[in-house]
Amino acid sequence: MARCAMIVLTGGPGGGKTALIEELARDPAWAERFVALPEAIWLMRTLNLSPREKLFQRVMVHLQMALEDGLQCALDPEGPRLILCHRGSLDPLAYWLRSGWPEGEFFVYTGTSREDHYARYTAVIHLVTAADGALAAYKRWPEAHRSEPPGEAVRTDRLLQQAWGAHPRYHRIDNQERDWAAKSRAAKEVLADLLDGLDQIPLGPSTPGHEDAKTPRA
Repeated sequence: MARCAMIVLTGGPGGGKTALIEELARDPAWAERFVALPEAIWLMRTLNLSPREKLFQRVMVHLQMALEDGLQCALDPEGPRLILCHRGSLDPLAYWLRSGWPEGEFFVYTGTSREDHYARYTAVIHLVTAADGALAAYKRWPEAHRSEPPGEAVRTDRLLQQAWGAHPRYHRIDNQERDWAAKSRAAKEVLADLLDGLDQIPLGPSTPGHEDAKTPRA
């Protein structure tokens, strides 16, 4: 079966994942070039599982994969060029590690490998939490749907980098000398480059490496 390219938007809370998807959806130049898959955590809230249980993270992994696979089956590969995922199947590893559980146990318990997760996605765009470098822009409840204090947000962000950083098309977009407009522009430039190169990029990664999107093009 032909597959649509899938790109993960990851990063700690308050990095701009939702804001970027909403901007792209409002932009006529982008609106018909992608479909967005919401984060699976919204479904988890009705399952009566505690985030303090290891089972919670295993269900998150497989629910995320099931949502992606269902969308892949439903979409016409000749339609939208890519699926933009609000978090990916390896994001639960960061929350697993944040709980103090061993990394190796995560892969045994979920029946997956790091390579399995990487192979699902054409690229990973890491939007660094605003708590790291743009603290004034980091909002918590009730201004935003997040409760993590800045230090915890930064720690989660670093664990997500640890989880995804070896993906061959990993792009980290930080907040250094950037306001949101510049950060958003940098992310859109990465997406545009990926779209332009889809004919040359295999849908499953093959070589290690990463890119740090430090400076947006003018």
